[in-house]
Amino acid sequence: MNQVKASGGSGRATPVEDPALIRQAMQDLRAQEVEFPIKVEGTHTLPYTARVLRVDETKGLIHLKLIRPLPHELPAGAAFEMLFSLMEQRFEAPTVFQGREDYLLYRFSIPVRLQPSDRRVAKRYPFRPREKAYVIAQDGGVPGHGLSGPLVNLSVGGLSFRVDRVMRLDDHMRITPGLGFFERGKALPMLKIRDLPNLPLFEARGTLANACERDGEFIIGVQFGELRESELKEILDVLTIRENMQRAASVSTGEARRDASPRSARENKGPAARVSPAGTQTPDALHRLGRRCTRIILAMEPGQAREQVQQAFHSAGFLRLEAVDTLERALAEVRAERSAACPLLVLESGPAEARAITAIQSLQKDLGETRELTVALLMREEHLPPSEDPLIRPVPWPEAVSTSWQPILDELAGLEHEH
Repeated sequence: MNQVKASGGSGRATPVEDPALIRQAMQDLRAQEVEFPIKVEGTHTLPYTARVLRVDETKGLIHLKLIRPLPHELPAGAAFEMLFSLMEQRFEAPTVFQGREDYLLYRFSIPVRLQPSDRRVAKRYPFRPREKAYVIAQDGGVPGHGLSGPLVNLSVGGLSFRVDRVMRLDDHMRITPGLGFFERGKALPMLKIRDLPNLPLFEARGTLANACERDGEFIIGVQFGELRESELKEILDVLTIRENMQRAASVSTGEARRDASPRSARENKGPAARVSPAGTQTPDALHRLGRRCTRIILAMEPGQAREQVQQAFHSAGFLRLEAVDTLERALAEVRAERSAACPLLVLESGPAEARAITAIQSLQKDLGETRELTVALLMREEHLPPSEDPLIRPVPWPEAVSTSWQPILDELAGLEHEH
């Protein structure tokens, strides 16, 4: 699907109308088993969650499996809209209902057009977990649901955040929703962002604009409702701070790169030290440089498991790795250091996990805002539990042959990821 790209420019992006690319997109949806909403065109009815089960290119049909049945009286020829994401792009696609194939299985026409729907007019500014900016939203009064999680990015038009918790408001019970729960257009009459720069609390209204699932976690995008002049000023002030921070970081990185590149080019011959013909390092080289500069303290008992973790970290490019035998020693080292930046602490999940997290959170509180300690909790489970604390994240067990654990570790280390 990497061939399907929206053209640049202002306004609505140019639609994709190449039949070969559209058929490939349908095959990608089938192969990846992507769930997406589909609804009757031009209506505000509740969408149906669907996935592509088969693609019949000779007949120009796709077979969609739905999680609830369509009305029996629905006539063939009814116009529908598909809304799906592929390769970090969102598309709207018109399709036509052709008939029922089996229970919850229906025939639709292959779309003739894919309309890019991600209109990123406003610049988005990323937020990292260590910054502790947190989003709380409600989709209505009681009964309704509360959603919360760390802020991922922010713009003058809206935000996105990782959903760590969904709770019923009537009995305060946590639920585990599917992707269909985050339906596009859902109103969020209460939306709060806590701990933005120089803004302890921002309140507004919003509408759920999109949702995607990444490694078992949901990232949802929210569009702000109409902002009052005072609310707009608050957001603009926050974004001005972010813009100034980005510019300062860009200048600082450029100066450091000019100072360090001749020496690093002599001392390192590996992939991370490659320099482009223009004299600047490639994004991959900069990313690996960030990993090499990230200091990690691994708190694990000596043995084969620790050696395997160390090998995986070194293979991924994390070279500043210090192993200690106990968590107590690791916390003592962090507490005794005078450096402004804390190392990334890595430890293994186990029976004493609750006591370990209590000790870590106590140290985090003592360190305060100036020295934030981020923690990777290594787990062997296939499905990771949702993160309760943006600074303490569950991470898949590191293996040299797998990369699923690396993006979370990069995020905790404060490294930007290329998408």
